[in-house]
Amino acid sequence: MSMKAAVLYEIGTLPKYDDFPEPKEHGDFVKVSMIASTIKQLDRGRVSGRHYLKYTNFPTTIGIDGVGKLEDGQLVYCFGDGMIAEKSLVEKGKYAPISNDVDPYIAAALPNTLLGSDMALLFRAEIKKGDVVLVNGATGVTGSVAVQIAKIRGASKVIAAGRNEEALKKLQQQPYGVDEILVLNSEEGVAAQMKEILSKQPIDIVLDYLWGQPTEMIIKAIVSQKQYHLTKIVSVGEMAGSSINLPSAALRSTAISILGSGLGSFPATQMHTYFKEHLNELLLLTKEGKLKVNINIIDLKDVEKNWSSNEKSVRTVVKIN
Repeated sequence: MSMKAAVLYEIGTLPKYDDFPEPKEHGDFVKVSMIASTIKQLDRGRVSGRHYLKYTNFPTTIGIDGVGKLEDGQLVYCFGDGMIAEKSLVEKGKYAPISNDVDPYIAAALPNTLLGSDMALLFRAEIKKGDVVLVNGATGVTGSVAVQIAKIRGASKVIAAGRNEEALKKLQQQPYGVDEILVLNSEEGVAAQMKEILSKQPIDIVLDYLWGQPTEMIIKAIVSQKQYHLTKIVSVGEMAGSSINLPSAALRSTAISILGSGLGSFPATQMHTYFKEHLNELLLLTKEGKLKVNINIIDLKDVEKNWSSNEKSVRTVVKIN
């Protein structure tokens, strides 16, 4: 029996809307009828071969997560392989039941942003009530969720950093509620803005989606203050570059701590537990208008032509069933 799916035939090509054999239940895996999945930077990286979790067997269905229904009708968020397809397999118990009255498209879009925001803040940065958080790369989908999550988790101040000043100012509106913005315009400009920000109070956490030169400028500005204060820099992405120039003296002369947050930095059990314990409460906040994630819904048949969409502030959600 075949199904419709987003099928990848070769690394570096675009996935095709095509027929593919329907997966068969086996062992501890059960079949899920998929409702929605998403196209993320992680998915694009795997398809292009740039990500360390690249595909190796072809043809293959793509997509790592989504929302679907079990045979008993229970709506679930699930994580696995081949999720941009009408049917997929998920390991028994390795899914998070969600309320059947939530928007399934928001439910499909939110979890990956939480992996790069809430989980990074809770488990890697160990955010505490009253912390000051700087989100470097705040105008992207995950960054815009991160500024909201930081406040939800008790941050006393949230600073949004990015190149687009107009987009940053929009984050000062509700429900985002950013307190200050940092425009990444030039080294001199960042140094001056950071000096003013740090004169009020030190930064506890830098949640970083950019890396590259923007992160170099922020670290340099923190080091130049010559203040003893533990600042945790948590790298989540590398939209501005995969490496930075970091003199060892910067680490010896300050209390900066550099951490990473990604699929390899959490035990799989921790991810499953997190989604089971927190996803429904955060989806409720989206229903109440207290947490916002911007989405664009496309049909499964239109995956190929929308694959390379470059709208960084919107998550593309694939409507499957």
